[in-house]
Amino acid sequence: MASIFLKKPPVQAVRDDLRLGDFLDLPPEIRSPGRSLLVFVRHTGCPFAERDIKRVSGWAAENSEVHVVVVTHGDEALRDAWLADIGGVEGLTFYHDPDRHLYGQAGLGFSTASHFMGLPSLLGVMRLWREGIRNRSASGTRWQRAGVLLLEDGKLIWMHIPESAEGFRLP
Repeated sequence: MASIFLKKPPVQAVRDDLRLGDFLDLPPEIRSPGRSLLVFVRHTGCPFAERDIKRVSGWAAENSEVHVVVVTHGDEALRDAWLADIGGVEGLTFYHDPDRHLYGQAGLGFSTASHFMGLPSLLGVMRLWREGIRNRSASGTRWQRAGVLLLEDGKLIWMHIPESAEGFRLP
């Protein structure tokens, strides 16, 4: 399993030409007609991932016509314990992508060290800590990039790939 610390895990194949209008070949268990929002988190236990999941949960409640899928890659049992700990995940589907194939198909490879150790991210962690959000049950790799993709019948219609862990956005 990928290390949560500073050592990078093996690189997955990463698509570098993803554009609006492209189709993603989603696994059958998360493929659905209509709109789907795919939310790729960096790693479970990450304060930013917790914040993002809480935001997505609220967004999903207001956009019930959209199938919302949160993609994770760390240990599945640790992820499930973490989700039970943070709560508020009703209405979300979780997809386990341990080899990060779907991440790669979405163009999400490794970040730079400044993405998670840079000043904006470190200040963001301190801000989240004051809100009661902190590192817990971490699993996966800190090097994995996060992102959000909105699909219509499998076709990419909107995407956001943040430059830092602070930069999460929803459509």
